[in-house]
Amino acid sequence: MFGKRYRSKKVDLTCPYCGHLQQEPSLVISSFCRSCGEHFRVRKGVAIANPGLRVSGIAEVRPPRKRRPLLTPAEAVDPVPSGNSWLVSAEEKDAGARPLPDLAPQAGREEDDLTAGAFFGLGAPNVSRESATSDDLAGPALGREAQSRDTLAQGSMGALIAAQQTVVVAEKEKMPPNYAAPDDRRRRDDNVPEIRVRCFRCHHHQDVSRFARSTQCERCSAYISLANYEIKTVKSHTLRTRGDIIIAKKGGLINNSEIACHHLTVSGSIDATVDCTGDAVFRHSGTVRGQLHCEKLVIEKHCEVRFPDGVMANRAEIAGHLIGDLTCSGKVRVARTGIVEGDLAAIDLELRDGGRITGETRLDPGITTELALRKGFNPTVIG
Repeated sequence: MFGKRYRSKKVDLTCPYCGHLQQEPSLVISSFCRSCGEHFRVRKGVAIANPGLRVSGIAEVRPPRKRRPLLTPAEAVDPVPSGNSWLVSAEEKDAGARPLPDLAPQAGREEDDLTAGAFFGLGAPNVSRESATSDDLAGPALGREAQSRDTLAQGSMGALIAAQQTVVVAEKEKMPPNYAAPDDRRRRDDNVPEIRVRCFRCHHHQDVSRFARSTQCERCSAYISLANYEIKTVKSHTLRTRGDIIIAKKGGLINNSEIACHHLTVSGSIDATVDCTGDAVFRHSGTVRGQLHCEKLVIEKHCEVRFPDGVMANRAEIAGHLIGDLTCSGKVRVARTGIVEGDLAAIDLELRDGGRITGETRLDPGITTELALRKGFNPTVIG
């Protein structure tokens, strides 16, 4: 009972090509005939032939039409092609195979065949026996000019091996891939920039590469750091380097701090002992303990810098207020807003209108600021 209930419904379909009757499921939309194998569509329970030509294999199937009588062997000698199509119609397929056409050259037809060698220029063109010369009959020009096998074999590897001669093959020297011959190497035209460094211990001067991070004194073998520092907070610190030190606006050194550097730029508060071998630029008021020795001293406007122990420089530009003795082995420039409150000793002086010097002024061409070399070293004192 349950088998009949769930059994799928089927419909009877008649093949539109051969009339064969077969059963298919009721939901079928297309199928193949079990008799002739043709494909057809199903619409509303009725089998419908596919529109257009029906092709089976390589044979073109056309709508049925009247068959023509078979050709006799005499009539099939020179068959007339039905068209340019390579497909075979159903009638021609039922008629059987046709004999191949006669490919023999017809009488009176000129031979204009061209060989492959003549086409590419490797041989002479077709020449009749009557008009051909001895050179034409001898063969193509390329073959006549070819050398013999013995001539081509001279000097070859096979000939050397056959003659049992030693074959010397030049071996390339094994070198690293990035190797360059001394003559091919690029020479450095410009020298590496250098800076002049003074030792902390013995005051010896030496030239060091600008790209170095540290060095050693040539005289006393003391370690010299070349790192740069920027101080952004107020602290009490002892720092010894021959790099550059920058004190930011919100930074500072107080409580008698000790620093040693090459270039010093002060934009914050300072109250420290300073040993400087480069330029000392003061953009903020402060106090420098100990005797400052620098290459160039710059005090900008609205700055008041105190030097209780004095300052020694090779050049000086004063646009602010300097309190202390100044010794310069070069030229001192005092701007209109500059004030030097102390004794001044220099080789040359340029005093602008408005600039003031309250102490004794001495111009002497023999003034020097070179530090004498020292033998001992006290680690608690810089300089």
